[in-house]
Amino acid sequence: MRGHLKGKAQAPQTKEQKIEQAKTAALRLLRYRPRSERELLTRLKAKGWEASVAEEVVERLKGVGLVNDYQMAEEYVQGALSDTQPHSRFEIKYKLKSLGISEEIVEDVLSLWTDEVEFEMAKRYIERRLGRTRKPTVKDISRAFRAAKQKGFELRAIRSALNSFSDLSFSDLSEID
Repeated sequence: MRGHLKGKAQAPQTKEQKIEQAKTAALRLLRYRPRSERELLTRLKAKGWEASVAEEVVERLKGVGLVNDYQMAEEYVQGALSDTQPHSRFEIKYKLKSLGISEEIVEDVLSLWTDEVEFEMAKRYIERRLGRTRKPTVKDISRAFRAAKQKGFELRAIRSALNSFSDLSFSDLSEID
């Protein structure tokens, strides 16, 4: 282990020393990307820090603004909006909830994700799925529809996205499910 004396007895650490070391570990984690309170707490515990030490570190970092669930969620949504990969509203909501962001914060930051955004993302996703085929068949369109549905896009957005393709020669896309 780094920084440990092998075979030599170490003086017991005070709680403050443990907190400082845990804070260093937390700052290292935050260097890569913003993290939610729960995510940071879980990572510190997984690294072997006592729960009380990890909680104290997270509280101190919250106090100075380095851990902020609302800001982290906002940045995540903004990143998804500007990402080249299309994302569904459901996918973003699921990811934020899995990171430990509260329902209230998730709903608030997803207010930026309008129906128009969902439609544009679904359209980009379907364009990518159908982009490889010159003349998509009903089977190709059906596959793209199912893939978009599985990714979590809203049905209304998927149908609107499929209808927006002027080069599709299918008059009735309602048969696709």
